[in-house]
Formats: sequence, structure tokens, C-alpha cells
Amino acid sequence: MSARKVLLLTVVLLSLAGGFAVFRPAGATHVEPILIADNPSCEDLGYIYGLKFDYPDDSTGGTYPIGTGTVSWSTDGTYMDWSSTFGIDAVIVKGGSNANLYIYDPPAESFGDSGLHSPINPNNGDPFGLSHVEFCYDYEVVVEKSAETSFTRTWTWIIDKVGDQSELILSPGQTFAVNYEVTVDATYTDSDWVVSGTISIFNPDPENAATTTGVEDVVSPDIVAPVECGVTFPYSLPAGQTLVCTYSTNLPDGSDRTNTATVTTSGVVGGGSDTAAVTFGDPTTEVDECIDVSDTNVGFLGTVCAADAPVTFSYSLVVGPYDVCGTYTVDNTASFVSNDTGATGSDTWTITVDVPCAGGCSLTPGYWKTHSEYGPAPYDDTWAMLPNGADTPFFDTGQSWYEVLWTPPAGGNAYYILAHAYIAAYLNGLNGADTSAIATELAHAADLLNEYDGNPKAMSQIKGAVRQDFIQTAYVLDQYNNGAIGPGHCSE
Repeated sequence: MSARKVLLLTVVLLSLAGGFAVFRPAGATHVEPILIADNPSCEDLGYIYGLKFDYPDDSTGGTYPIGTGTVSWSTDGTYMDWSSTFGIDAVIVKGGSNANLYIYDPPAESFGDSGLHSPINPNNGDPFGLSHVEFCYDYEVVVEKSAETSFTRTWTWIIDKVGDQSELILSPGQTFAVNYEVTVDATYTDSDWVVSGTISIFNPDPENAATTTGVEDVVSPDIVAPVECGVTFPYSLPAGQTLVCTYSTNLPDGSDRTNTATVTTSGVVGGGSDTAAVTFGDPTTEVDECIDVSDTNVGFLGTVCAADAPVTFSYSLVVGPYDVCGTYTVDNTASFVSNDTGATGSDTWTITVDVPCAGGCSLTPGYWKTHSEYGPAPYDDTWAMLPNGADTPFFDTGQSWYEVLWTPPAGGNAYYILAHAYIAAYLNGLNGADTSAIATELAHAADLLNEYDGNPKAMSQIKGAVRQDFIQTAYVLDQYNNGAIGPGHCSE
């Protein structure tokens, strides 16, 4: 019942009753009372339902069912307090010949108040003793809504391949281990944001149908979602029955929003609304979230999913040997294919290999000591050109070429310093590297090593000018082995 109607009715009733000579309202906590002549009921005043308690015959207070909830009230016989879990439109407090009407409009309903009383007794200025209390109420439809979100996340992948070498100089028969890394990573783009759900409309009125005139659903700030209820409006929703509607709408982005459903009615059962939060979490659909990664030289590397990215695959690839001199290109391509759309990507690392035709290239003692038949690096068959390979005796030292090469020159032992440089230079010559730039030093080194070939007494004579001769000869040979002179250095 509207406030305008109640006030109009009040004026009429007061005029009929002639009013009071003295009127001193003492309002409740929340609203001021309106004096109503005689003994009005909720029905008299236009409300649909009323719950009445005669004091003290029927009740002196307590908690009672009302509507879809409960109402609790208490009194000292003059003043009354109440609270409710169900919205109350008005309260009539009767005492003396008339009644006080407490109307909760706005906000149209209340869930509690205190200090209510009957009209003021003009003889003493105090409220008349309490005669009865009546709670006026009606029903509104109960609206409950859900808000389910969905969106699509599309992954875009990149692949990057690198090697630790891009140019190599190799002698014929030489191999070189190149280390590669293949890294894949992903970024994403979100799209297709949607909110959808149900709107449940329940008519709690035990007697009257709810005339539903429309259902509107709005996502903040002003996005109207189409609603489908399967009925034609106005629709008469029977007492105690539920109408379930659905809605769905696209959104411009994944921002947090609110979603409010509003049900309008006409007649005795009021409308209602409900609001749900629109929050986006994890994507409901993912596109290309995983890829298979492969490599032209090692085949399938593995499957990578976005949750684990970035991922790096590491491996080594032996380049060579080349028996014929010339320039070679080693192309090594890594690629991927995505699991949903079949999107692909690739990256190539290229190594240029030069195998010199004129003069070859030189290698250091460190290369030759690890590339014999004893390893640990791949075998270089240049060693086989010695009479017994790596086991060939080294002059009269009692050691093999391999053993001498692995003997550290403790204390700056000049014999082993020269021996290491000589072995590398000699093997370089066998391997095809031009030794013309060190021919004199190579022959002189052989003479020195043969003369002082391990005899302790002979070795003890490697000092002074002799030692200087050993060291200087080793220096020139090392210059050759490292590519500072001669044909140049091979990659190691």
C-alpha cells in the first residue's frame, strides 16, 4: 500500500472521528506514528495480511512465524519493541479508543523497531495502555540468481634455437661437439568473455498468484542481458510456485562486475531483485595450450604446455668428420606444432665449417691428448699414422706418446714442456697441416728430445742455456699449434 494512500485514508479517518483536543505523538526509534481513529485492522488499511496479538489475552510477547520468517516482540504494557526476519510494512498499536499506525515507507519494509506505543491519553500525556498489536505485511517474490563466467585463452608460442658455435675450422677427419639450446615460451590473448546463469523467481504468497510483468538482467554498468523464461508476460505465477529463467550475454573484457536481476509485478505480490558478483577466474577454454617440439637432428624433443613455459631443451651434436676439404654448411632447425589449431613455428641455427684445402690447420696438445683411441673425446685416426698409434714409444723415455702427453711438466720440467708441443706439432703435420713455418724448430725439437730422452742424468743437464733452448723451441711450436704462425688454428 502506498504512503499516499495511507496518508489519505488517515486524513479521512481523523476527520470522521473529530480528532483529539490534545495530540502529542512520542515517536518510535525509526518512524513517527500516525493517529488512526477507532479500531483499524491491517485489512482496513489496505494491507494484504495481518498478524494480530491481543494483549495480554493472546500474548505478552515472544517469537512467532510470519510470512516466510519470524517476528519477535516484547512489551511492558505500554511500550513495545519488535524485530523480524521477514519484512514488515506497518505495525498497528491499539490502546484507548484509537490506534497508532507505524508505516515503514520508505524503505517500504522494516525488520525491527523499538519504543512503539498506543495513542497519547490527553488526560495525563502518557500513552494509553496496550490493547493489541497487529503486524501488517505482504509478500514479494523471492529472486535468486547465479552468474557463471567463461572466456577463452589463446596461446601464441615462440621458439628460439642457439648453438655455442657458428663458424668452425676443422682438419680432415676432425669432429667437433656443438652444444645447442632450444627454448620455447608462450604468451596469451583472452577473448569471448561471457556471463550466464539462471534467475529463480519464487512466489512465497500462500494464497495469491504473483502477476509477473517482466524480468530484466543488467550487468554493470549498463549491459542488458537477454532473459528467456519460456512464458509470455504478464505471467501469473501461482502461489508457492517457482519460475526459472536463463540469461547469457557477451562482455567486453574480464573486469569484475555485478549482475542484477529485477522482477517487476503488478497486484498484491510485490517484485524483487537479486545481485550476483561477476568474477573471472581460470579460462574455461584454452586454445593451443600445448605444443610438440622437434629438432631435425635429434627428432622429438618433448611436449611443452603453457603452465610449464618457458622450457629449454639442451643437447650436443657432433659436427664432422669431413674427408674432403672445402666449405660446409650445417643447418639445424627446431620446430613446434600446437595441439589445437596446428600452428607451427621454427628457428634455424647455421654453422659454417671450413676444411682448409691448402695447408690444413693446427690443433693444440689438449686436443690430441683427448682424441686418441683412449678417448674420452671421439677418436681422431691421425693417431693411427704412428707405428703403434698412441702406444708408440716416445724416444727412449720408457713412455708412450700418449703417456708423455698426459704427464704434467711438474716443477716446470722443460723436457715435458717441449715434448707436449712437439707431439702436437708432429701429429698436426701427419693430419695435413703445413709445417713449413716450423720445419727447423720441429727437427731441432726431435734432436733435443732424443738427446735428453728421460735419462735422469741427462735430464739434470737441462738447465741454463740448454733449458732456454728447450723453452724457446717449445714456444715456437706452441705458436704454431695455436695458429699464431703457420696455416692457422682448427676449432677445438
